[in-house]
Amino acid sequence: MGSKLEKLIQNLCPDGVSFIPLNIFMDYEQPTKYIVKSTRYDNKYPTPVLTAGQSFILGYTDETDGIYNATIESPVIIFDDFTTSFHWVDFDFKVKSSAMKMVKVKENIETDINFRYVYHCMKNINYELFDHSRQWISKYSIKKIPLPPRSVQDEIVRILDNFTELTAELTAELTAELTARREQFEYYRNKLLNHSATKEKKTLGEVFFMQAGKNIKAQNISSEKNKIKSIPCIGGNGIRGYVETPNCNGNCIIIGRQGALCGNTKYIEGKFYATEHAVVVTSKKDMDIKWAYYMLTFMDLNQYKTKSAQPGLSVNKLKTLSISIPSLEEQRKIVDILDRFDVLCNNISTGLPAEIKAREEQYKYYRNKLLSFKEVSHE
Repeated sequence: MGSKLEKLIQNLCPDGVSFIPLNIFMDYEQPTKYIVKSTRYDNKYPTPVLTAGQSFILGYTDETDGIYNATIESPVIIFDDFTTSFHWVDFDFKVKSSAMKMVKVKENIETDINFRYVYHCMKNINYELFDHSRQWISKYSIKKIPLPPRSVQDEIVRILDNFTELTAELTAELTAELTARREQFEYYRNKLLNHSATKEKKTLGEVFFMQAGKNIKAQNISSEKNKIKSIPCIGGNGIRGYVETPNCNGNCIIIGRQGALCGNTKYIEGKFYATEHAVVVTSKKDMDIKWAYYMLTFMDLNQYKTKSAQPGLSVNKLKTLSISIPSLEEQRKIVDILDRFDVLCNNISTGLPAEIKAREEQYKYYRNKLLSFKEVSHE
């Protein structure tokens, strides 16, 4: 806690503060007149359409009627009345759903309140949902928050907003670095795989064993790894869970045969179970399987999926595709280079969420510490 804040608390509220229900000083407005009529969004349109959920901005509309006017000087909190998710908004917008409320400090109240302070306090409320019903009026708004003098509120807001800004800056910097590294990786991967091939061409069926995995009942798959079910179960979209026994062992390539990641390739080492939604690829001849993984990824196999209602990849179709094969020595050189780039990308992509999470936890810790006032008894 900063020394300035400590002095303010010591001088202005050393014995504690009052805890006041939100509905005493907060007012809400229903979103009815701000709901967008058309969902034909386009990024070239000027007005964002918001949801109080995680996605926040759903798109942009050209509708000019029923726009909620928010500014930096006159912001608002949009509150999801069913999930209690909420966002701070300081720009004009329309909304997608009637399942939210626009929340602000009441006008003409005697208590001097920093609206941004209220927002941070709401972030600090531990609230459990027990039913799918509207939450604000009878439940959420009766939650109490500590209300110190205005100068104390302002200093808390300054400290917490600094944390928020620093976290946002860090996220932007690391994300930009990750993007740059991935672009560099893709550039060298494409260059190496485009220019390394000899004139020898073979079909995938000639150089690989390619076979769809086997069906397994959902009841035999555990969502969590345990002592009995510890073998990864791989489907078309990645790990489905864990099973008792494997049907594959060794260094393999998995190709998603169906699902959202149809054509996606994954390199796997060790024991695993492949379902019928995955194609297992192993080498027939002396070939670096990791080079083959990079090559199949580069080929973008998704383009060969069927055009049916449920698109999929045929194993027989995959076997007919051609591939150029450089010498084993050249394959290993390519793998060495691309593995190094892959490590650089993975290090930061693994570190990025961890670093962001650490900052978020730090923010929560200080927020809770800054807002932990002693309550004044009015008895």
